[in-house]
Amino acid sequence: MKLSRLLAGVVLGLLLLGGLWYGGWVLPPEGLSRRVALLHAAFPGALREAEVSQIDCPPLRRLRLYVVCTRGCEGLWRLVLVKGLRATTLANLAGTPPEPSSISRQRMNAAVGREALRLDSMQAREMIACYLRLDGLHPELVLPEGGLEAVEEARRQGEAAMRRLEESLDEQAASRRIKIEEVPQGYEADVLYWDTWREGWPVLRLRLDLARDGQLRGARAWLMPAATTPPPAGDGSE
Repeated sequence: MKLSRLLAGVVLGLLLLGGLWYGGWVLPPEGLSRRVALLHAAFPGALREAEVSQIDCPPLRRLRLYVVCTRGCEGLWRLVLVKGLRATTLANLAGTPPEPSSISRQRMNAAVGREALRLDSMQAREMIACYLRLDGLHPELVLPEGGLEAVEEARRQGEAAMRRLEESLDEQAASRRIKIEEVPQGYEADVLYWDTWREGWPVLRLRLDLARDGQLRGARAWLMPAATTPPPAGDGSE
């Protein structure tokens, strides 16, 4: 009798924990969330070859974001949001024809809005960094104050100087370099982003409008004119 009661208690506890995990009230183990994202994006044909990478987004404490890819994202390429044990595709980046970015933004905003966040200034910076990652950008390449002038000086010196400047940017402090201003609707961010992944290593100016609950209301980007043309590869090396 005591054993049956013990077993019944264990089963009841597991059912309760499973329910809390499923609904997202309690975060399941990260490995389980990763498996949910994999099954959602790659089942049944690509489970063995798919790779799953988590996108860091600290303000979303009850949500996890993943990129699921095959063949270096040349095959399957999806952004997946996992809450509890439920997954939602935010974007099918390898779709034909490609989905408009406005669709994935609507899906993300809907998920973020349901979390009913009230962001302070530091959390707003972290949320902007999260949106940069979702767009395939790297927050560590956000330039600090005076960074545009530093990039131009490095251009004049050559490729080696640009590499040294890139390596000097601190990934841990990336979100603190995001310049934000509090406005009645939430926050406005003004970001200088050094796109070292593009030819010529251009600097972009990004303007993002963030609601206080974390939803992205608008984003604009334009290319900053370069005062100096980058020298050919190899010039300026020591």
